[in-house]
Amino acid sequence: MVAGQFYPAGDELVAVLEEFFRDLGGEGSGRKITAGVVPHAGYIFSGYTASRTYRAIFEDGLPDTFVIIGPNHTGLGSPVAVYPSGKWSTPLGRIEVDSELGREIAKRSEIADLDELAHKYEHSIEVQLPFIQYLAGKAGKEVQIVPIALGLQDAETAEALGEAIFEASRELSRDVVVIASTDFMHYGYAYGYVPFRARGEDLLGRIKEWDFRVIQKILEFDVKGMFSEIRKMGHTMCGPGGVGTAIVSSRLAGAVEAELLHYTTSYEVSRSTDAIVGYASIVMRK
Repeated sequence: MVAGQFYPAGDELVAVLEEFFRDLGGEGSGRKITAGVVPHAGYIFSGYTASRTYRAIFEDGLPDTFVIIGPNHTGLGSPVAVYPSGKWSTPLGRIEVDSELGREIAKRSEIADLDELAHKYEHSIEVQLPFIQYLAGKAGKEVQIVPIALGLQDAETAEALGEAIFEASRELSRDVVVIASTDFMHYGYAYGYVPFRARGEDLLGRIKEWDFRVIQKILEFDVKGMFSEIRKMGHTMCGPGGVGTAIVSSRLAGAVEAELLHYTTSYEVSRSTDAIVGYASIVMRK
């Protein structure tokens, strides 16, 4: 749906990905990474940041299935919508939905539905697929996806969904990595949100300070603390539910550490203070 808007639609896409991954090492086999946090803005703004998570996953070893959780920006469909079956298409080809795992997650969560409508015009999951397809091609490996569009952004939903993903993947002996697709602070008049007034480096410093208060809680695997910080600041991170889900499933899978790989803002490219968005790349490991 958003090829040619959020990322290139033609041959240029491969060239862009090759530039992002010019420092890519070999595919690993250790498989310690349980989850990753990635942005979902246009590649010109956040593509390099997203690539840092995927590079780490590739060098750790690709899983069988990526469970990709993105916020539902449109309000369509189920509040917790697991894409049921079929294939998703990008300019790099098609990628299969792991329908068996998706059904098991929905069954075990008791809050999720098998629903296509929530995904119809949503970009937060789609923009992740070219990264995965490119790296799967490098590895010569077929990987699958379970797309989950999340309209409920709260700790209780994250706990239930995270547990369901862990239990379902264990039941089916499926090697998975959970991808939480989210952007961080949305600041500026374009968003109707100006919680503090500053200019230049002072403004970027404030935005970074707010983002890093949330990021610190993520690095501590503290779901309730993350939501508490978001509420206290009135923070405008769009996908905390997916991040909370990734933390919960990672804890259950034995993750003991998290690492911030890269952070930037859209201001580095746009130089506009009308709309500034923060982007972070994080991985969680056993």
